[in-house]
Amino acid sequence: MHPFLEPYNYYFLREQTQLLAQTHRSVNDRSTIQAVRGLAFETIKEELSHLTQEELAIVMAIEKITDSQREVDRYLENLRLFVRPFKQPSEAGVKKAFAKTKKIQMPDWETIDLKEYSFYAWNDPGQQSKFILYYQNAKLQGLQGTISNEVKKGICTICHGTSGVSLFTVKGKVNKDGQYKTKGNYICYNSEACNRQLQTRTHFDAFIEQVKAK
Repeated sequence: MHPFLEPYNYYFLREQTQLLAQTHRSVNDRSTIQAVRGLAFETIKEELSHLTQEELAIVMAIEKITDSQREVDRYLENLRLFVRPFKQPSEAGVKKAFAKTKKIQMPDWETIDLKEYSFYAWNDPGQQSKFILYYQNAKLQGLQGTISNEVKKGICTICHGTSGVSLFTVKGKVNKDGQYKTKGNYICYNSEACNRQLQTRTHFDAFIEQVKAK
């Protein structure tokens, strides 16, 4: 079977798996355990309603999870086989995505496990820039902005998780006074950590839409 899960689907399911295992380990009341399990399974089916019956059957092997870490590891290991990796772009594709940028430090794709990324982003401390690559309607897109070196604990606009966040600003249109409008959001400074906390594409798309809105 071909891969059918996006990386953010995998991290969503990993979170649900950990919730189930932790509930079995820490809760004694059987009715409470069943309630948590029922809600988790309902949430999964709703979030992944686009899957075929065959694909959903693989995902719903989560119903076997109790308190065993071995069960958790086995389930997640099997699930990872069906994760669709972020499509590695060509060097020309990256340059086109950041056409206004003269000098780009290319990622070393050979050292990156692309199954862990729903989008790919990296920081260039020398330029104080963050470069974000993502696909929209199967087309590679790029977003460049300024990332502050000041990192503090907060909620990330992209993944909605708590992490070390920094102010990310993007230049917008020129206003009536001839000044660039800027839009700022606090996002994870470490984009690898951000990907691990991203559990739905909706949050990422909302961020992109807000930043690129006129």
